[in-house]
Amino acid sequence: MKKFRSLLIALVALLFASVSLQAAPYDPPTWRDSTWDYRSEDPGDTTELSIAKGVGVASTVLIAYGAAYWLVFHKGWWDEQGNDFHFENDFDYALNLDKLGHFASGVMMGETFYEAYRWAGISEFNSYLFAGLSAFATHVAIDVKDGFAPKWGFSVFDVLSGTLGGFLPMAERYVPVFKYVDLKWSYWINTKAYYRQSDTGVFTDDYCNQTFWASFKVYRLLPKAARAYYPSWLALAAGLSIDEGVFTDDPHPHREVYIALDYDLEAFRPQSRMARTIVKYLNYFKLPAPTVQVYPEFHWYLLYPIKF
Repeated sequence: MKKFRSLLIALVALLFASVSLQAAPYDPPTWRDSTWDYRSEDPGDTTELSIAKGVGVASTVLIAYGAAYWLVFHKGWWDEQGNDFHFENDFDYALNLDKLGHFASGVMMGETFYEAYRWAGISEFNSYLFAGLSAFATHVAIDVKDGFAPKWGFSVFDVLSGTLGGFLPMAERYVPVFKYVDLKWSYWINTKAYYRQSDTGVFTDDYCNQTFWASFKVYRLLPKAARAYYPSWLALAAGLSIDEGVFTDDPHPHREVYIALDYDLEAFRPQSRMARTIVKYLNYFKLPAPTVQVYPEFHWYLLYPIKF
């Protein structure tokens, strides 16, 4: 189906999983205020560049890419007759919600590459920088291959979306505005419209069951005097999805807009490096919560994305 890129990313993340949660020895800090300085590395983290670890990271990436080719692309359009290289910007696909999907995949790649580079002993700033560049290079490689596909093409905007996602972890560390908002994703199968017309059934292309969120950390936005009266973990999120009409014969598919309560897991202030890494990944997923659909119709859901 639509380029299979997220399966590649999932495989990379799986192979890096055993690496990403490791950390250099350090004394548990008592100064950390996770409300404002959640992503910074701990003082006393004396990680030094390790050639052996660097080679291990590079080897893992190459193995992951090779395995992804044989497990995913080799069974896809590559078995068919290819075309000359060409560009294609598919602005009519999934009402452009797929661009948010590429962005989200870039985010996961950026986080995973960062953990791997940091584990190898590269400095914090350079790990974030190289992680973003690695996400960019990966998306370029995938789209170059798509450029020869008979059904697809090289999409500049797909690459741009994935690259911006790859640099989001760096922005969350160094750009103050990102201390007040999280970008999240939720998925639940409420309709089988996509699977009824899909040849592959890759869930990452099931955009009518996906919602992309901007979750605002209300506690951090409040004046200091008001924070004593508001739960630090309670956030407010705005979400965007599409209806099943994009995968049926509906001539007028539409976007859907949601407003929901959300949970800021960082507010629980995990102190250890491993706990913060786990929470960092979990916080990209929008957990079920009371939600109101405000466009194009009004609906109330108790635990969206589960619709009941």
